[in-house]
Amino acid sequence: MSWLFFQFIVCTAGGAVEQNKFIDEGSAVNGNKNLFIVKCVLLLVVLLTLGACTTLQRGDFTLLTTSSDQQVRVAQQQWQVQQGAKNYSLEVIVERNTNHWRWIMLNQLGQRVVTVESKAGQVQIERLQSHPANQLLPELLQAWQFSYWPLADLQAADPRWLFAERAGRREARFSGILRASIEYQQITDRANPWQGSLSYNTPEFSLLIHSQPLN
Repeated sequence: MSWLFFQFIVCTAGGAVEQNKFIDEGSAVNGNKNLFIVKCVLLLVVLLTLGACTTLQRGDFTLLTTSSDQQVRVAQQQWQVQQGAKNYSLEVIVERNTNHWRWIMLNQLGQRVVTVESKAGQVQIERLQSHPANQLLPELLQAWQFSYWPLADLQAADPRWLFAERAGRREARFSGILRASIEYQQITDRANPWQGSLSYNTPEFSLLIHSQPLN
């Protein structure tokens, strides 16, 4: 990425030098000038493309890229995020099958803000617009997986994390410390958490998620 940026700077500077060098040489000016413009534009496109689609930085929990759930899940979800004095609403479209998932966040106007998906064993992110939730993105994705992934998948993911569930409540502990709790009290069919509402709580922020299946 830094090498391409260096090439872009060199290309731009070189174009200016060549333009001055050939300023009085008729058709040679246009030919060289156009060549440098094309090179610079192509390099700029590559830079912007690489900047828009990157690998998500991971925290102490490595996001899962697969699921043991054999059913294809597609849902529209409303997320209410509370972080200190900040309070905002999100609409999220989610898809998940056994070896791929996609998480699309929309703003209140229905415009796509960010798309995150698992590809070839990696989690990749495409940011399209700025939004306060972007700063919490790894934590929001972690909350989604802690809430909706099969308990056995989470338990097998990392020995430092312990997951337990009983009486409509799931807990996630890291090195013995409670990091998150999920309440499924408003979900009548616990076997299908994709229908209904749940609350997700951590010391840093809390979520209320209402999910409506689309398939």
